[in-house]
Amino acid sequence: MKFKIMLLLSIFAILFVGCDINVVNDPLPQAELYHPPSSLLEIAIVGKVPFDSVRNVNYIPKNLKDIVEDPAIHYDGLIITEDYLAEAGKQEYRDFFSNLTYPVFFMGTENLLAKVFMDDRLTLDAARIDGFGANVSGFVLSEGKHLEWGLYLPDNPTEADKDINMILRISNILEDFKRK
Repeated sequence: MKFKIMLLLSIFAILFVGCDINVVNDPLPQAELYHPPSSLLEIAIVGKVPFDSVRNVNYIPKNLKDIVEDPAIHYDGLIITEDYLAEAGKQEYRDFFSNLTYPVFFMGTENLLAKVFMDDRLTLDAARIDGFGANVSGFVLSEGKHLEWGLYLPDNPTEADKDINMILRISNILEDFKRK
């Protein structure tokens, strides 16, 4: 009887040791995290185009004055690069941004409240925050209310997180907004 119990325990021990549970917490490959848009998007960009080419995304380099002077031209979205945040924060552009009917995104806003681009009471100096903001902030006037987005970078971001993944995230937002 003792022999049978020992044999049974040995078999169970071998089975338990042989059953190795492998839990993998690796993130999905980058290609699977964000997908290119399925419809063509035309995105106006003020500043140097900071992103790689993406299928179905057409970048249109513009300057702020051209966009403001011809508000009849409609884009799927507008991106203001970090180099032009100070210019975009000027009073002359705030009314334009706060009344846009297509989304506008501001790059490099980690140290800045995005409300500065639509609220006359704020100045660039008063809107400074110490690294707590989103890397890219955006908003649009829709049905009388402002919809807002904040796109944060992951901890220890890679160049892909700052480049291709960011434009794919923006593109997904723009495509969803376009479908409404």
